[in-house]
Amino acid sequence: MKLLKIPYSIIAVDKAKIEATKDTSHPSSRSRRFNTAHHTHAEISPVVPEKGSFEHSAPPWTPYGYANLQPLVVRSQNIAPLDCYIGTIPSYLWEDLLRVHAAWLATGKIHNSVLNDTVESWMASGAGKEIAKYLDGERKWFIRLDQMSPKDSPLSGNLPCTTMHDVVSKIGSSMRAHGCLQREKEDAERECRHVSIKLILNRWNEQIDAGQEFRVFVPPPAACGGDAFEISAISQYQWHSPFEARYGLSVEETLETVHAGAKKLLAEIEQFVKGETNDGSCIWELLVKHGLTFDLWLKGPDDARLIEINPFGALSGCGACLFNWVLDGRTLYGLDESVFALTLEEDGTEE
Repeated sequence: MKLLKIPYSIIAVDKAKIEATKDTSHPSSRSRRFNTAHHTHAEISPVVPEKGSFEHSAPPWTPYGYANLQPLVVRSQNIAPLDCYIGTIPSYLWEDLLRVHAAWLATGKIHNSVLNDTVESWMASGAGKEIAKYLDGERKWFIRLDQMSPKDSPLSGNLPCTTMHDVVSKIGSSMRAHGCLQREKEDAERECRHVSIKLILNRWNEQIDAGQEFRVFVPPPAACGGDAFEISAISQYQWHSPFEARYGLSVEETLETVHAGAKKLLAEIEQFVKGETNDGSCIWELLVKHGLTFDLWLKGPDDARLIEINPFGALSGCGACLFNWVLDGRTLYGLDESVFALTLEEDGTEE
């Protein structure tokens, strides 16, 4: 795996361009060079040609649902059984949450009356009473929906929740969560079923350091003519900040450690999906068809922990971190040599 050191000055210029658009009539919150997502078929197909059984398509969310994979994450992070929970948000609350979101968009705040009504409605259900046992105002929780967390919420989305009010506030003010709710509604209508919204709770872990998180790219084997998963690329997760090696490791040693940990976790993902999930063979077939990315946390010099699994591909909503799904398409889809990308304050060389 080749080490790619990107000078942070390049990242800083890119960030400045994004900031400069915020006061224009066409503001943007995304980079056009790094961390791209949601490309078109026309953009990626000339770079990574379709062949055989491989074709470019937007991946379904089914194989990446966090609720199915939470036991593996819990095991990897050594989370105690009492420190995690998967609950449900009643289907009738879907419209209430959309009203909270609409109020947020219209006024930039969530009035107490709207917030209290939504919480009370949730608490009136059996599912709400069960979740409230965990959200007791004392214990801190990381929360997420099955597809995404509300970490983009301006209401401390990157901080833990302790109450039901916290949860509703974050979900109601998050564009990511709003997208999840809309997709679930569309899927339910297409599949002729009731809306099913899962809420996942994991005890907040103060030790997790986003500066030591990495995104691992695993393309569908058919994209490069293979028959088994191979890691094509790894990027630091916080692509917009200079990387600092920890645990007494050099940058080169970090590459070796993370790569080894990623290969071990990929094997564990395969074993878990095939042996411990409902419809494991079906889920595995979808992963093989569409590929996957996963995020890991380097907890120590020889200790990689799984954070989550996400979709793969230029047509997906998964951010490419220090890569660009189109410009770096041959690398990400496994057609060229595998790459480990970091951005550094100095001595960086973009190859």
